[in-house]
Amino acid sequence: MAAERQTSGYGPIRILMTADAVGGVWQYSLDLISQLTQQRFEFLLATLGPQPSCEQRAQAKSIPGLTVAEGGYSLEWMPNPWADVDAAGKWLLDLQSNFGADLIHLNGFSHAALPWKRPVLVVAHSCVRSWWRAVHGCAPGPEWDEYGRRVSRGLCACARVVAPSRHMADCIRSEYSISDEKTSVIRNFTLASQTGQTGKSPFILTAGRLWDPAKNVALLNRIAPRLAWDICLAGGVHGIDYSAASTRNITCLGSLPHDELLRHMESAAIFAHPALYEPFGLAILEAARARCCLVLSDIPALRELWDGAAIFLDPGDANAWMRELNCLAEDSARREQFSNRAQMHARVYTAQAAVEQYINVYRSLLGVPSGEAKVAAA
Repeated sequence: MAAERQTSGYGPIRILMTADAVGGVWQYSLDLISQLTQQRFEFLLATLGPQPSCEQRAQAKSIPGLTVAEGGYSLEWMPNPWADVDAAGKWLLDLQSNFGADLIHLNGFSHAALPWKRPVLVVAHSCVRSWWRAVHGCAPGPEWDEYGRRVSRGLCACARVVAPSRHMADCIRSEYSISDEKTSVIRNFTLASQTGQTGKSPFILTAGRLWDPAKNVALLNRIAPRLAWDICLAGGVHGIDYSAASTRNITCLGSLPHDELLRHMESAAIFAHPALYEPFGLAILEAARARCCLVLSDIPALRELWDGAAIFLDPGDANAWMRELNCLAEDSARREQFSNRAQMHARVYTAQAAVEQYINVYRSLLGVPSGEAKVAAA
């Protein structure tokens, strides 16, 4: 059907995509959809997990050619999710049938094993097994065996796996024995309209799911009283208490609307990201676009993506982070050097390149000649 539509001019190709509103997958999904709906694609975005916020709903509503269905089912990495995951599977199959989707784009793993009867693409944004090894230094316990089985079945069943970095692709291949031929790397991108030209203020910003131990925000908490500058934390903390005296020099901004987070990035002189695990790091890219000086964990994916454009530190060495952040606070010339490097390097991760790659993957899965993708990406 999809090939007939594309070659006959009958109509747009319809894609069912899953997403959650918890982290960067939401922004990734909307940015990608907003570009692809300009290229004769229509999307049904099926949301799993916590309901989208009012701001997120407004974002989605602003995109022509996008329909959103909210499921609210537990995500596969949540505690005891499998009854919900199975119920979500039935819901997704009904959505696909009613929408007439030609291709399934899953931002998760388990549901790839459903009897779709249409090509299935899985995008591996992260996984519990590789997360666990990075955070705890060992394989997850038997309580995660069912997760591993479900993810393995999904990855075996899908037609293609995309990862946002070579390191993440390597993790998926090694954790689940997926062949090299089945995996591709397509870097993420941002459409954030940042100039990085506003005056910078003397504070350090970090952003993300601060409740996630992989973000290693505890390191910043430990060193904050010894820093020359304040640290601003943007993101959900889920019960972490930042009112104690030990967190002097920390300002907790909470979960911010995306536009407001971008304004803080425009003002911040330094963006610190001491993560133990980061398959890509969309917030890092946004901070680089805003000409922040990047201070990042020396972990494989971040080295791959930002080598030469950031200052790298051992995420286990709190003293090194304290010394470096204090030195940068005093050294405006070095901050300026790395701010410029970050902004320049961010230009590598373009919407046009990513969208062209996704179009070619979609067409390959649908059996449509790829030709030359003409993309009017922002």
